[in-house]
Amino acid sequence: MFHVPGQYSGGTSDGLAWTQTKGEVEVRVPLPPKLADGGVHCSILPRSYSLWWEGAGEEVEAKKVGGELIALVVVDDSLWSVETSGANKVAVVSLRKAVPELWTKLCVTDDESREAPRLLDGLERKAPRSKQELLQDAKARAAATIDEPSRAKQYVLEGRASESVALLAEDLPPLPVVTVRNCTDCQIVLSPALTAVKLMLEGCARCTLTLEGKVLTETFEAWRCEACALHTSSPLKTVQVDACTGLQLSFAQAAHFQQLLTTGAHDLSLSFADAPGLNGRVDFGELCARMPEHGLSTETDQFITRVVEDTLTTELIIRLSNDFPTTEREVADFAERTKVHADKLDEVVDGMLGTSLGRSLTEAEREQMKAMVREQSDEASAAQQVAEQTAEGRHKARVEFKQKAGNDAFKSADYQQAAVLYTEAIALDEGVPALFSNRAACFLKLGRYAQAREDAEKAIALKPDFAKGHFRRALALQAEEKFADACAAFNQVLKIEPKNKDAASGLRMAEVQAERQRRQQAAV
Repeated sequence: MFHVPGQYSGGTSDGLAWTQTKGEVEVRVPLPPKLADGGVHCSILPRSYSLWWEGAGEEVEAKKVGGELIALVVVDDSLWSVETSGANKVAVVSLRKAVPELWTKLCVTDDESREAPRLLDGLERKAPRSKQELLQDAKARAAATIDEPSRAKQYVLEGRASESVALLAEDLPPLPVVTVRNCTDCQIVLSPALTAVKLMLEGCARCTLTLEGKVLTETFEAWRCEACALHTSSPLKTVQVDACTGLQLSFAQAAHFQQLLTTGAHDLSLSFADAPGLNGRVDFGELCARMPEHGLSTETDQFITRVVEDTLTTELIIRLSNDFPTTEREVADFAERTKVHADKLDEVVDGMLGTSLGRSLTEAEREQMKAMVREQSDEASAAQQVAEQTAEGRHKARVEFKQKAGNDAFKSADYQQAAVLYTEAIALDEGVPALFSNRAACFLKLGRYAQAREDAEKAIALKPDFAKGHFRRALALQAEEKFADACAAFNQVLKIEPKNKDAASGLRMAEVQAERQRRQQAAV
């Protein structure tokens, strides 16, 4: 197994490179020039990835890269593709971070980076005076993240057992990112004079963390911890907990807390010294019992816990068609606020009927028109409810949203981006033949003919009489110089659509090419 050395950007002696942004990690793997199209494979799991290809004689040596990642990724939002530029081929693996934190290395077996960690968003924020200044500031921050070292420094307390540890400001670097990792049965105190950028607890058991100092980002993250506790007298507005059991979170003030994001959290308790009536717990098993219709997963489903109307409330995070994260309650509230009530409808209709056309209607016709408008409004509300307030509707809407975005990118001749968007739609629903056919069209434009043919064949498998699927398969075969097969594919299109002029023209060209190829082969 080969692992990419941990670094923020750049390459390795083997030609591999990985870079990261706040939400994504990109790995680029050069491929052998002689590797056949479709010969590379990739698997992406929540905590690992692997990319490999088989050997093919002396020109192509078998290879496998990847390993266990240092943090979770969102599988549904992670993609991979093969980019071709002349004779060069590169596999690009884009991993969407489950938590937008800084990675100091890619795989757990890699060495820690020698570079200073960079803050994700910087420490100082200044509101721009105009939209242009806002864009300039964003570009400047992005450039600084890539090109300049940050003032933040990693500080890791690791592997301690049965100890009492006081973290003092004078013993730590300025602006530390404090990580407590793989400790057991420890009492750890962050002193009042200490100011940290971020606070994290990873892989610990039966440890108590007491925060008396200040965390600039007001963020705490815990991952794979068991029977641990956090007591804080300082604000930690956002708490992220993944795969933890028996975690206790104690706040001196309810005002110091804003939201808790959890994935796979069991027996987690929240308490507030100044508002014990808000105390509560989050348990994945209880949530599964409360929401049996969702088929919840400990690895992918995320919950948000907040104070809603003076009650600690835990809700499942859902995504709308545009991937905006929200909850079912918020969707329902929005629908209710935007609903047109019957009395308002009557006012609208009365205004319409006040025109010369409306005055010519009989009273019965006027009442019939009012009833029709009310019915249409009810149908629209029901359609909105299906689209945004049911899991099935949201899922379908997300697929359609990605597909439309892909269509728009294709129309703008951005074929690579269109292929990515169609891939995201396919990841959501592999049963839509048009998605494979559309991606095949992108691959044809990008010169990736084998992938185009494979996608067209997948579309045909889903819908045997899909003319576009057969047509794009014919174009791919023609580009691969498999002219006889291309003729058969064009003929299949004409069987389905006898008046298809593009297929007829393509068939005539393929027949000429097939005959020329036959003569050349006969001459040899």
